[in-house]
Amino acid sequence: MTSKIARFFKESAFKLLRIAGILLIIYISMVFYLALTERRNAFPRAIYHKEANEAIQGKAKALVCTLDDGTVLNGFSLGNENDPVMLYYPEADEDAAQFLAQLDSVPGINIVTFNYRGSAQNKGTPSEDTFESDARQITECASQVNGKAPQALIGRGMGAILAVNQQSNYKQIILIDPVLDIADAIHEKYGFLYPKFLVRTSLKATSDNLKNEQNNITVISDKKQFENRTHLEYSKLGNAKLFVRNGESLQKTLFLAF
Repeated sequence: MTSKIARFFKESAFKLLRIAGILLIIYISMVFYLALTERRNAFPRAIYHKEANEAIQGKAKALVCTLDDGTVLNGFSLGNENDPVMLYYPEADEDAAQFLAQLDSVPGINIVTFNYRGSAQNKGTPSEDTFESDARQITECASQVNGKAPQALIGRGMGAILAVNQQSNYKQIILIDPVLDIADAIHEKYGFLYPKFLVRTSLKATSDNLKNEQNNITVISDKKQFENRTHLEYSKLGNAKLFVRNGESLQKTLFLAF
């Protein structure tokens, strides 16, 4: 009897070890896969949004921005060319036309935006090596619209990093559902499947810029699904202001934020 009980426990232990081994292999495989695909998760490409592009036809003016390496980015301006420029950095997987289609217009403001390399019919491959340098060149292209530097920068999601990290003294920076650290965002998305210490992407809003610009920053909580993240990022910004959309149009919320 004792030997049967011992054999039962021994067999059970082996089964549990086999199950644990299988689960460990599955976990390691998933972590390895996420590590291999990290660049695509950190810098996704925006799909061309046909409906949004059709919606802004006749309202927005087409622009191009040629980068130093010859890559051509498509973009738009919406508003009176002589009005102050507001430069919008989209979320990485957002066609810039979607933002303009939501807004329609903002009185007294010329909204300028460009799609990133590799996004919305642009050629190229987005990466950490090009993300910020492209953003600086986009700012230069936006300055050529009416010969003056943008008076305000807006960044949605990861675009918030680009808005914060620009080194000029802008009158206002507006962050919509911001991501301030890509490693945090990736870890938040995958949780224990991809611990933060494994994330190699280091791009984030620098602490010095966050400290220096916080009096000029306004945060907009737009989409309900990002509400917790937005409030967490806002809590890091000290004297920044917060607007919650609460069912209002994005156009009105943005107008109030200026």
